[in-house]
Amino acid sequence: MILVIIGLAVTSCVKENAAFISPVKEDVSVNITFMHFVDGEPLKFDTLIYGTSIGNSYMVTDLQYFISCVRLHQAGGKWIDINQDHEVHYIDARIPETWNWVMAKTAPVVTMDSISFVFGLDSENNFSYRYPDPPERDMFWPEVLGGGYHYMKMNLKWKNPSMNDMMPFMFHLGIGQIYKGNSINPDSIIGYVPNYFIVRLPFFHSLKNGEVFNTWGIIMNIEKWFDSTTAFDFADYPKGIMQNQEGMFEATRNGRNAFDFVLPIDNNK
Repeated sequence: MILVIIGLAVTSCVKENAAFISPVKEDVSVNITFMHFVDGEPLKFDTLIYGTSIGNSYMVTDLQYFISCVRLHQAGGKWIDINQDHEVHYIDARIPETWNWVMAKTAPVVTMDSISFVFGLDSENNFSYRYPDPPERDMFWPEVLGGGYHYMKMNLKWKNPSMNDMMPFMFHLGIGQIYKGNSINPDSIIGYVPNYFIVRLPFFHSLKNGEVFNTWGIIMNIEKWFDSTTAFDFADYPKGIMQNQEGMFEATRNGRNAFDFVLPIDNNK
């Protein structure tokens, strides 16, 4: 019940007219680049060089995810959606062409104090068959498990000091399931839990008429998925977390702390 309440309490991209700022057609460009770091350094794939606080070693083999519903916020509570026409973006950490999101060509001339986004897809945006073509199509989440799409696929290999060989781990986020009794079987599903979450990062800046920005940056600090609010232990979930709501909930608690905002990035240097 607690998990269901938490899931329902998360807000979505639905427009809240009382707080919404009508866009002013000014010449302001808003672009975001997504970056992926571990312990302050750019992510290196397929290399067993990373470790957690409880002694697990790991490597990252794949990382794909969705970001949606990006908003700029004023201190007084007002906000602006800065890409209302295309409010979902797919990122593959192996494909640089997916890292940059041209958010908007126009934005209101106001002072902002923070930026927020949905990690994954909220209930309004997460529906099956939305994407007919790869790569987004390949993020599908099985219908029997709730449908729609993965919020994130992070594939890992890991080991601890007692293991001779590395084991694969599917650190996958999407819709969770509530099962009747102790059976983890699709026939026993009695409810679903949305596991997307909102990240809000400090951002003090005035948007000025005629200002053309270098790209803003959002950094995913991958180590914080495993060491933040809780110490995540791969051994607790030998089959991965995709069909384990407890594991996905633990991951989302850490994931809220996994991001930093950088302003600006000078792409001309």
